[in-house]
Amino acid sequence: MFSLSLPDGKSKDLLTMKQKEEWVEYQNIMEDVIKRSGLDKSIFFDLRGNHDNFGVPAVGGSFDFFSKYSSNGQLGRSGNVNSVTLQKHLFVGFDSTMSVGLRGPTNLFGHPTDQLLAELDLELSQWNSQSIKPVTKISFGHFPLSFSASSNSGKSVKDILLNHSLSAYLCGHLHSRFGNNLKRHHQSRHPFFSLPKFLQFNIHQMSAGSNVNCSFEAPPVEEFWEWEMGDWRKSRAMRILAIDRGHVSYVDIDFKLGTRKTIILPTFPLDSRLMSTSSSRAIMARIFDTTPGKLNLVLETSMTNLVDNISRGDFYTAPWNYKAFEDPSADRYWLQIEATNILGRSTLTELRPFSVNGLSAKLSWTWKEFFVMGCQWAALYYPILWSALYFIFFILLIPKALLIYSKKQYTCRSFIANKGFINGIAWVLQELCSVPIVWCGMLGYILHLILLPWFIGQVFTNGKDRGYMTYMGWVVKSSYGREKHEYVGSPDIMVVVLPHLFFVVLPSILVTGALAAEREICWEQFLLRSGKKEDDYDSEKMSFQLYGYQGIEN
Repeated sequence: MFSLSLPDGKSKDLLTMKQKEEWVEYQNIMEDVIKRSGLDKSIFFDLRGNHDNFGVPAVGGSFDFFSKYSSNGQLGRSGNVNSVTLQKHLFVGFDSTMSVGLRGPTNLFGHPTDQLLAELDLELSQWNSQSIKPVTKISFGHFPLSFSASSNSGKSVKDILLNHSLSAYLCGHLHSRFGNNLKRHHQSRHPFFSLPKFLQFNIHQMSAGSNVNCSFEAPPVEEFWEWEMGDWRKSRAMRILAIDRGHVSYVDIDFKLGTRKTIILPTFPLDSRLMSTSSSRAIMARIFDTTPGKLNLVLETSMTNLVDNISRGDFYTAPWNYKAFEDPSADRYWLQIEATNILGRSTLTELRPFSVNGLSAKLSWTWKEFFVMGCQWAALYYPILWSALYFIFFILLIPKALLIYSKKQYTCRSFIANKGFINGIAWVLQELCSVPIVWCGMLGYILHLILLPWFIGQVFTNGKDRGYMTYMGWVVKSSYGREKHEYVGSPDIMVVVLPHLFFVVLPSILVTGALAAEREICWEQFLLRSGKKEDDYDSEKMSFQLYGYQGIEN
């Protein structure tokens, strides 16, 4: 399975569009992989990403290279939702890219429609009434849920996935640029507690160490894991997923460190940090106890190859008394597997904690990982936008009202007499208000950003169609149809709107106010050096004008 966003869309000098050339190269590589591996082409599944949709006016058009060169396109998988069932394991993939492909950077979010969500719900529930044994459900798409908008009715992909208690949702999009812990645990939120709708501060939505009943008799919990997969193009990362009696585990392979002749994937017990509720001759499992403050080996046992294994890889098992490892701590016991081949070369897995009690070990984000996984940007866009606009109106209108109606004025002299941060800001903003043409220009520009288009330009690659952007999105009309698309690309346009407000408009107001305050300081210094008071200068000026006028009459 490939979660694409294949083309950068530009040459190395960033001047020439190279999308078609990249797609032809991808097609040739996939054909070579299929030929050399001997695998059936139908088992390959690739998903459209936002890069594959840049500037595409309509799906199936001449600029839609995904439909022509991808594996799904060549196999005729034209639907937005596709599924396959393998031995009671259901895999469902969906494409939530925009139907109208805007150019970057305002093509950043997934945009599921109500129809897509209904199809996704139908595919995930196809075995609910036909299967006695539980079916392991895994879904995959391109966009993390933190970069997925809601449909017109307010439903989200997360709502659908929670209803079916998925084992895992696999995604891409972030390309490993923000960290290696791009994982997130989702759970049905309390109806009276809406913070997870906007922010989730930890990888685990529930508190670490919460007790979860993982037995097969227990009713399913409305939860699932979201695992971002990294990327192959620059990070050379590949993920291998395994399902063992309904338990889903994975291992990430970093090919930047070189190829591996032996890859070990422990399937049970699961890593307590990520759990939901060449042939080798010798396989050894070791369990360590960390209670004394260091790793103490408490179990070492050989594993035997399962003869009737139907997978292409070797499957090793070992009997163990799991009750001996029951413990209220989620990370007391750690597992490591060692494989030694006939040449004596040893391969070790990373140490991983496990909990037979079903407890979750703590796993934290870095600030960059929290920024892209913990913030629900589609829900945060309008609260951040209107908070910024209200703040800008506040610093423009309140000082103006004080200047007109209040007896207390904030001047350079009052600031020198009573220095403080609040007095300084109030003085700077009031000096801005004392320059009417600048103040009116600032206020007019803010009203323009709210009421009028920000800019107009060509939206698609064909260069024929023009559109305009507002803070609510793009208004475009495709040449392939007469339909006018109102406000597409929201909240994608936040990558333009919010930086402009926070890093252009707000600093401009403060810098302009500071220049106005500097003008006042210079004026005070001029009066001080000339030995005159401001009232004297004003009276001299009036007297000069009066005598001049009398002289003309005489």
